[in-house]
Amino acid sequence: MYKEVFIRDFSLLGKLLDATVNGCKDNHLLDRAFEDSLQSSPLFSTGMQKEAIRAVIAKFLQENVLTDWLIPYENKLIEKKCIVGIIMAGNLPLVGFHDFLVTMASGCMARIKLSGKDRFLLPALYNMLCEINPYWKERVEFTESLPDNPDLLLATGGDESAKIFENKYKNTPKIVRSSRSSIAILLGDENEEELQKLSKDIFLYYGMGCRSVSTLLVPEDYSFGLLTEVFARSRTSIESDDYLSAYKYQKAIATMQNSWYLDGGFYILREFMSFPPPMGIIGILKYKDINEAEKFVNSNKLHLQCLVGKKCRFADTEVGETQYPSISDYADGLNSLEFILNNV
Repeated sequence: MYKEVFIRDFSLLGKLLDATVNGCKDNHLLDRAFEDSLQSSPLFSTGMQKEAIRAVIAKFLQENVLTDWLIPYENKLIEKKCIVGIIMAGNLPLVGFHDFLVTMASGCMARIKLSGKDRFLLPALYNMLCEINPYWKERVEFTESLPDNPDLLLATGGDESAKIFENKYKNTPKIVRSSRSSIAILLGDENEEELQKLSKDIFLYYGMGCRSVSTLLVPEDYSFGLLTEVFARSRTSIESDDYLSAYKYQKAIATMQNSWYLDGGFYILREFMSFPPPMGIIGILKYKDINEAEKFVNSNKLHLQCLVGKKCRFADTEVGETQYPSISDYADGLNSLEFILNNV
């Protein structure tokens, strides 16, 4: 019974969100959340927020998607008193939605500590869910601080935050995620359509997400002509003055250091310095052969989320798909639903 209610209510939430973001239905609660998010985090443009919601609708909130996802676990999906503490990142709009969804699917209750950067959208979606079915009002609490001993913990943050979570909750069963980034392996024969898709992997969220491609591995003789031509079309999607200021700052630094860089007009390509590179920079790492590229990937696996590429034996994500993970594409490859169900 619990599973059926969960699937029904969350798929209805998807339909309501779809009607709202596509302009077919007004929702003042969500409109206010868009405005508050933008004021709180200027990089969270309204367009970016709506794109995040569209991805959630398409990948997480379809009735058939939810049904298929839960088939292996249906005998375990009952209402539970177990409390899952969730510490959410805030680098992207709704970046923690999957942890919320997983916890609700498991039958557990959630105590959620939101990031200050992304503290409006999820509560708005949750209130919409409660309007669909008031049952959910008793299952979730948003809090400024988690209890010291939640039954389970899902926590996401930077490397230093992850160390703190590990120490503070050392006796709590947990999944702790730290900083990761994504790369693309180019072979030099990519066509215009593939490069257009790659530009979305890079620029959609200003490179702020762990699934955002921030570094390109390219052959030593790679020609950037077509790539820069195609990437120029993404300029119209750049709405943030903060992002453009970051680009100008990085360009000035590269100029003063007399370093090689290629100016794309709203980003620079610069040879590998750090991983991931700062906002406004797309890192470039040249390889002699594919084996050298694979060696770099293997030595940085713990810091990688997506490996984008075609006809590449160690790539795991199609070009253009990094920002649209499926419901079973768990962060860091750790199945959080199984983790919860195996520890309650």
